[in-house]
Amino acid sequence: MKNTYVITGGTRGIGRAITIDFLSKGHTVYAIYARNLDEAQKLIDISQQYSGKLICVRGDLTIPEVMIQTTNQILDTVEAIHGIVHCAASGVHRLVDELKTKHLRWTYEVNVFSFHELLMRLLPKVSQNAKIIGLTSAGSSRYLQQYAAVGSSKGALDALFRHYAVELAHRKIGVNLVCPGMIETEAVKNFPNSEQRVSAAISLTPTGRLTTVEEVAELISFLVCVNHNQFTGQTFYIDGGKGLLA
Repeated sequence: MKNTYVITGGTRGIGRAITIDFLSKGHTVYAIYARNLDEAQKLIDISQQYSGKLICVRGDLTIPEVMIQTTNQILDTVEAIHGIVHCAASGVHRLVDELKTKHLRWTYEVNVFSFHELLMRLLPKVSQNAKIIGLTSAGSSRYLQQYAAVGSSKGALDALFRHYAVELAHRKIGVNLVCPGMIETEAVKNFPNSEQRVSAAISLTPTGRLTTVEEVAELISFLVCVNHNQFTGQTFYIDGGKGLLA
């Protein structure tokens, strides 16, 4: 069965890997991105080798009028949405005494508020047994250096998804989070002391390596393809066992 999925941040990093995985299975993917045209064009070129259909949608969802345009474009061209995966993320990495309200506001706009608005606008066309998947972080529940803005926004997202899971269950929509631990993406390279953090993460991971974006995509592909909603309200960890260690 060929389905239609919407992926925020769908042209880079984990989102790109998920998009490619879905396209390889013949699905239609609306990959939303904010700015990077070059990465979107690269993905469009790659998509030609797959049986699925790719629609790249450029739109900064933190801008209200762009949110309306973007969601209308999707709603006007789909019969049903079988899954939404929230990969888009941003944030400011600062110590708390350097963290301004504007930094928190921006981080929450991208990571939390824009997704809620997107989901509420697309919900009329979300089908039964559809899946809503969000990417969370270990920093949502414990301390990571200079991660207060992003970590707190992920904590808010975790709480929001728990409420989605309960309140959308009667519509037979499954809602889950995936926590991949540290992955070497462009976003991680922007962390303070990124090389040291990556080395430390590897040393504390029982499998001896970081998870790849393709492995995260494989897990999410499994979760969205399950044809019931009994997997709901859960956080699935894919971190090589790192979360097991104190």
